[in-house]
Amino acid sequence: MNNINTINNFQNGNNSPEVSCSDRIKSAWATVPLFVRFIMISTITLYSISWIISIDLVLCNLPYFTFKRFELWRLFTSVFMTSSIINILFAFISWVPDAIRLETTAGTTRYFLNFMTNSVLIQVLYSVILLLLSLVAGDEILKMPSSGLWPLILAEITLLCLSNPENDVRMFLIPCPIKGKYYPWALLAFFTILNMRLQFDLIAGVAYAHLFYFYLRNKIQFSENFVQKFENSFICMPFSRMTGFVSLNMCNSNTGFTAYGLGGNNTNTGAASRPADQPNYSNQPVTTPFKGKGTVLGN
Repeated sequence: MNNINTINNFQNGNNSPEVSCSDRIKSAWATVPLFVRFIMISTITLYSISWIISIDLVLCNLPYFTFKRFELWRLFTSVFMTSSIINILFAFISWVPDAIRLETTAGTTRYFLNFMTNSVLIQVLYSVILLLLSLVAGDEILKMPSSGLWPLILAEITLLCLSNPENDVRMFLIPCPIKGKYYPWALLAFFTILNMRLQFDLIAGVAYAHLFYFYLRNKIQFSENFVQKFENSFICMPFSRMTGFVSLNMCNSNTGFTAYGLGGNNTNTGAASRPADQPNYSNQPVTTPFKGKGTVLGN
């Protein structure tokens, strides 16, 4: 009898469905929308190629070549080229989860336009900062490269901190909470120690967030009509047929995430769930170290 029970249990165990690790990875990858997927693949691919060919010197933003030699493509390509595996790891951990939700909610076209516009403007500001410093330090400083996602991520985080200056934020493995108004500067210090140098592109990301929050947020925005026309243009049409593309018709009526109350736990998505007396802060910044009143980086 015991042998029969053992055989039955063994057979039942074999018949029970078990999800393998590869199946889980495939399932998780299927939830990643098109543009976030493109950024992840291009970042890893370009980093791998840079070990064979010095492609990072061609794609990163070196203001000396960007403006003095008019290699303006660097303003667009620098965000996809990261030369440090540690920076890639921290960037993906901090950025990917909320970027997936943001693209899914706002749509691939709007997310792409916001992402590229803000990234280019941060790189322009970074170049201006180095051009001013070169008047004192000489042209050699203009060869300091900027690359990767972190300037944009720092801008997103800073916007949240400006909106929630007194909120407590926990930073990586540090047990003590940090006030929101100090959090961007703590991150700057962390990356300065990690990379053993002062990174002016991260400073540019924080500075851009301040400019956006106080001066530009009502001026830099894409209307629903413009986004729809761009999505229907010949540029986007081939991508709209690809797996993971989120059209405006597919995304929610609200174009981002909305959180109510400083430090509150109620984060609602979609206009239908938003209370009538609450403002709609669409496109809450990608990296969300805490819940609170959002501020738009792009619209």
